[in-house]
Amino acid sequence: MEAACLFVYNGQPFPLAPTMTSLPPSFWPLAATWLLAVLSLWMPPLGRVPAWPIGLAIAVATAVSLGAMQAGGVVALLVLIALCTGWQRTTGAGVKQRVVKGVLLAAIIVLALALALHVVPGFANPLLLEKLQVSAASVPVSLYLNLDKTAVGIVLCATFALPARDRAAWRAVIAAWPVIVATPVIVLLAGYGAGVIAIDPKWFASWFHYAPLFLLLNLFTTCLAEEAFFRALVQGRLAAALSHRPDGARIAVATAAILFGVAHAHGGPALIVLATFAGFGYGLAYQRSGRIEAAILTHFALNATHFLMFTYPALR
Repeated sequence: MEAACLFVYNGQPFPLAPTMTSLPPSFWPLAATWLLAVLSLWMPPLGRVPAWPIGLAIAVATAVSLGAMQAGGVVALLVLIALCTGWQRTTGAGVKQRVVKGVLLAAIIVLALALALHVVPGFANPLLLEKLQVSAASVPVSLYLNLDKTAVGIVLCATFALPARDRAAWRAVIAAWPVIVATPVIVLLAGYGAGVIAIDPKWFASWFHYAPLFLLLNLFTTCLAEEAFFRALVQGRLAAALSHRPDGARIAVATAAILFGVAHAHGGPALIVLATFAGFGYGLAYQRSGRIEAAILTHFALNATHFLMFTYPALR
């Protein structure tokens, strides 16, 4: 994607973002239907039928019609839904039931990770922005509409979390505000102190009209999928398995946080440590409130503050 030169930083041109008209034409119907699919998690059931499978079916049909999904992707998604349905419907305390649930859970983890890491064929995630340099001193970043990762977030959230659909549930989310506020402050100040990021407000950047696109995709794809996996699935299942121990909840929070940090190993040791600290914050928000929304909002608060106020994604 061609980019005009805005100014020169350390002898290198700092690119100006392309215009909104350069987004793929398929982006708008895809974005609308997949946003509807995510939001359907919080919609009341249609009679006895949950709203999210209907929303997801519409989104998948749109993606197939526009060439963003092929048969392999549809089959993989159906298999993930079948595994999650089987896990939910396997009840009982017998050895056989525990073994079946364990096998199903392992299969769900493997397939969910494969989809989120984009190794399952059948998805043609549209490239929206290519190698955009968000900060003059940062590494470039590309932005995709990741349908596979979004689908994972929807299915895992519907299976392993209970989305808030009443005032009492949302009051529990709001009660987690100290963690939601403190986590970005602590983690980003630590990153600044370690020299991983630098202060870089972007309110007047010429490409700032792209900020809503970055932030919405981060909230409804990255934060949803990662919190559904690390908190609702990993931390939630581990806490349930260790419920007989007085320190079971703390072990679950720590384990999910460490795994979250390891998942960021591509960024080096500093990012592993910072992501682990962030994972503790997300896990604490989830554990104290019992709501996946608290973890998602904490994650988004950190990512949005990082994007808007600091070099993004990291210093060169």
